[in-house]
Amino acid sequence: MCDSTGSRVTTVAGDALSTPTPGLSASPAATLLALQEATIDLFASDDASEIAGKVLSWAPRLLALETASLWVPGGDDLECRGALGARREQLAGARIPRSAAARATAAEDGLTVLTADITADGDLVAVLRGSRPLSGSGVFTDAEGEVLHRLAGAAGAAMEHARQLGASRRAADESARDLAVITEMSREITATLDLDRVLRTVVNLAARMLDFDRGAVALYEHGACDIRAVAGADGVDARSDALQDLAVRAAWAAGTGEPFYLSDRDDPASDAERTFVQVFGEDLERDGAESGLYLPLRDEEGVIGILLFEAGRTGFASERQREMAAILAAQATVAVRNAQLYRQVPLADTLTALSAKREALLALPRRRRMVYAATFLAVIAALTLIRWPLRVTGKDPVFRPLWRAEVRPTLAGVIDRVFVREGALVELGAPVFHLRDDELRAEWEAAVAARSSAERAAAIAAANGDAAGEQLQRIRANAVRREAELLDKQLRSAVVRSPAAGMILTPRPEERIGSYAEAGDLLAVVGRTDSLEVDFGVEQHDVARVRVGDEVRLRVSALPQRTFSGRLTSVAPLPESGESGVWYPARAVFANDGSLLRPGMEAYARVLTDRASVLGRLTRDPVRALRLLWWRIWS
Repeated sequence: MCDSTGSRVTTVAGDALSTPTPGLSASPAATLLALQEATIDLFASDDASEIAGKVLSWAPRLLALETASLWVPGGDDLECRGALGARREQLAGARIPRSAAARATAAEDGLTVLTADITADGDLVAVLRGSRPLSGSGVFTDAEGEVLHRLAGAAGAAMEHARQLGASRRAADESARDLAVITEMSREITATLDLDRVLRTVVNLAARMLDFDRGAVALYEHGACDIRAVAGADGVDARSDALQDLAVRAAWAAGTGEPFYLSDRDDPASDAERTFVQVFGEDLERDGAESGLYLPLRDEEGVIGILLFEAGRTGFASERQREMAAILAAQATVAVRNAQLYRQVPLADTLTALSAKREALLALPRRRRMVYAATFLAVIAALTLIRWPLRVTGKDPVFRPLWRAEVRPTLAGVIDRVFVREGALVELGAPVFHLRDDELRAEWEAAVAARSSAERAAAIAAANGDAAGEQLQRIRANAVRREAELLDKQLRSAVVRSPAAGMILTPRPEERIGSYAEAGDLLAVVGRTDSLEVDFGVEQHDVARVRVGDEVRLRVSALPQRTFSGRLTSVAPLPESGESGVWYPARAVFANDGSLLRPGMEAYARVLTDRASVLGRLTRDPVRALRLLWWRIWS
């Protein structure tokens, strides 16, 4: 029988066929990884005999086989050049007709046989055959035929690659360097099973061998040929007019099924080139393309896409460069097929990543694994056990003086001097205003003079023995002294002093000069600044976390390098709202040593609440959202 991939599955005539059972040697994801490893291993060889030996050794590793053999064509027959397994001695040197390659030989009596052709450059190079008893894993499945077909296809591409390498080694030193580039590119292309990454790698690696202006790779998917990767670009803008024109040219070139090189748009050399220029000449001229190289990605199953390059000059690719580009296209075809097959496996990416990480971990020395485990536990402990206070940001902090004092005169008068300005810092008892005192000072000087005169008169009366006169002058002197003391007190009251230490909050107090003030009038306000209050808002989702007594940290724009510490004194029970949402007013008190903080400064406040770990901080908001969602759904 023949499966959908072209591999042939047969059994010995007359044997009863049992129900097919899976015969893959591992899970689909593991088999694909092994197939990728086999492809890399095959392309790592540059000798056809070595590749033949490798493909023969890889077959039983990918499939459950009793015997694997490699048959080389000679005329109308096939000759067994190598075999592995239980019946290798019976098959060594055996010859069979080509038409009987899919049937069991006499040495394979009772076995079921699976074959796949290995072709290079369109020629049959060898036939890879695998066999096993019907009583064991049973008839080969289509999946097994697909795997053997992929292995044979990779071997054919590797042999073609090796053949090209062998021919190129006889070329000049420049050719040798190019071949090294090809080898490196083949490894990079086959190093991943991610289709998009494969396509980007292919089209970008081409820049190492070709000097083009525009390069792209297109794939046939869902009946259309779409550009999937563009050289030098991380993504593809399918809506771009230039890219849409390029996609149409790519679909036409891929439809021919054969590579062709347009060396000069104005002088096509073949019928295909002339037809291409006739159809797309205007598009090429609009896009500034003078020459182009179009390489269909084709294997035994058909064309899967196309690799194309265009340049704004004629003859941009030499014959040697075109050969290397053809090799790149062959490698890309194998890599794309493997990536497409890999994408069909459910959860392949996840399983592959987990399996690879597990194997890499187990491959490490025990001591290193212990170090990694200890590091992992230390990180987990740090994330969960190290805790520090959460910070709740205060909304729109505003400074206010903690205590206010009013400056009022004790007597009426005209203000003739002002000793302070708005914002000035004053000490307790510092002069603030001065009332005009000319008349009081004249009365005080007269009273002082009268007291001195009465004291002299009393002294003279005492010297003359006039006791009555002395007593009268003493009484007069005491009365004048009391009057002078009262006037002196009034003179001192003419200087209006600050009742507290703080800052002058009254705007432009100097404008009061010349104005009349009654006793008790409010002249200025002094705010106490050794401690300040800060009013700010707390968001509604954080209000349950803050409590009176919590530490509040503050910074101001004027002193960004210094942090001030205070305590939360109140949280309002009722909220306020505005354009930015709903918040609850809160108040904190800060010591203001050195009077560095001043009302009106732009500030940033944070309340230190309950301690939490890094893990708790990261999961706090998601957990809250999930709880609300759960309540909304089930309550």
